[in-house]
Amino acid sequence: MSEIQPVAPLDAAPEPVASLPIWGKPLPPVAANRHAIWLRWTAGLALGVLFTWLSSRNWPLGQLFDGHLSVGQSFAGDTALLMTSAAGAVVWSLDLAVLATYVMMLAIIHWLRVLRWRPLLEPYAQVPVRALNRAGAIGFMAVFLLPLRLGEFVRPLLLARDNVDHEPVPFGAGLGSIALERIMDGLLVAALLFVVLFEVHPATLARYPEVRVGAWVALLVFALALGGLLATLVARAFTLRWTRKIIGIISLPLAEKVIGLVTAFVDGLKALQSPLHAAQFVGLTVVYWGVNGLGIWLFARGFGIQMPVVAAYAMMSCVVVGMMVPNGPANAGTFWYCLLLPAGLYGVNDHAPRTVAFALGLWFVQTVQLAVFGLWGSWADARVLARMREEDDPELD
Repeated sequence: MSEIQPVAPLDAAPEPVASLPIWGKPLPPVAANRHAIWLRWTAGLALGVLFTWLSSRNWPLGQLFDGHLSVGQSFAGDTALLMTSAAGAVVWSLDLAVLATYVMMLAIIHWLRVLRWRPLLEPYAQVPVRALNRAGAIGFMAVFLLPLRLGEFVRPLLLARDNVDHEPVPFGAGLGSIALERIMDGLLVAALLFVVLFEVHPATLARYPEVRVGAWVALLVFALALGGLLATLVARAFTLRWTRKIIGIISLPLAEKVIGLVTAFVDGLKALQSPLHAAQFVGLTVVYWGVNGLGIWLFARGFGIQMPVVAAYAMMSCVVVGMMVPNGPANAGTFWYCLLLPAGLYGVNDHAPRTVAFALGLWFVQTVQLAVFGLWGSWADARVLARMREEDDPELD
């Protein structure tokens, strides 16, 4: 077990950037512990298997995959990708024009996600959009593909480097910006889930208690998290002192570790003190999730699933709330289970072949988009590092 480092006094100056863990420098022993890494991967894989089983136990797998794919005309007369059974029946179809439109929407969603990060970092360093795009592409891929949200550290680590083409962002600031993103996302989609559930008849909602309970739990968790961060931002010494006392009853080392994490997060929340930066972040966040929900609704229509727009936002919200649960690699299992959880509330048969194909297709397209953008970001980042090395040492040219 790695040694827990003592936390600096509450009035101590922030730790210099050079001493923080950044890309290319050794990480703390706990991050390099192979046993811990394997344990996390094992736990992530186990969760992925569990939710895959929960999702697929009632799926018509024989109909979904017992056939052949082809491109032809759908019942509506559009060019579509068709899954045809051995008997010649169309099991499901995907309108290719809808698929192309959704791919373009995913590119817009990526840029909204990158741009909303910028206001949170401007109080610390001027990072050009091209650098944010590279770090975002790599980080978004890592968050989605790695288990237990281990990829959340990637973006702060990339921006904290001092050997690239922009000012380094302190690791604590970058980590705080990620924490604020997650909390704001959680609050927004939890509130959105409550709004869309108002459209559902109480008798119907009563048959899906897990959706309602999940909404309340998510709202409570994210509201407490935001309240804790704001309290620490406004009354730092008081909040950290009582955090140490309360958690210290259970374990003093745990209390010190929690205080260290909270301090790092809060040091990265200067953007909240700027109304302009806060308004930019909140506004772009609302647009970002708005486009996300519309994309899910459009993709469902590509499979011939006629559902109201609020159903798509309910599905999106459930996926985000479901990500509170530690998930497996690529969110396999968890994504499908949470996406289809509220389907029955809106009259959508979550066991129908085209509904299952919609869930798997949505996950697959998002995974491919994140992987392609992430690989491009890795390639572009490697080129920047090579160029910087050549500038530092002309003899390498």
